[in-house]
Amino acid sequence: MRLFNSKWCEPMFGAAVIVAFACCLGCGGGGSQGGGDPALVGTWVGTEATGGSTLWTFTITATDAEVKMATVAAYKGTYTADASSNPKRITITITDSGTSTYVGKSSNGIYKIEGSTLTFAGNEPGNSARPADFTPGGDAMVFTLTKQ
Repeated sequence: MRLFNSKWCEPMFGAAVIVAFACCLGCGGGGSQGGGDPALVGTWVGTEATGGSTLWTFTITATDAEVKMATVAAYKGTYTADASSNPKRITITITDSGTSTYVGKSSNGIYKIEGSTLTFAGNEPGNSARPADFTPGGDAMVFTLTKQ
């Protein structure tokens, strides 16, 4: 599940794409409802784990997430996070995107926070699967981000 995968975002993001991290919806069992892990709140900046120099910015509030690729808004949405699961789970429901087919869909992901580093793996909105780990490749896009 790639949140920002050039193969499904080429038209809009041959220049940019979404990080679905900024968005999540109903995580299974035991998570918070209608919000997230307070440790996620803030602005996180980094790159995709498979390389590249494009900076991604994830801005996360208590209930909302926005993802930008360079200066292009990939998407915005609301999210829920389950910080009690291992790995921690996040689901983002897309409310606004330059890719209109993403609006109303959810992106399922996982994350971990170690100090000021957030590692996020997420699938393309509409893919109901959730990444099992943080290994780059496959359907998931993996990001390494630093809190600003």
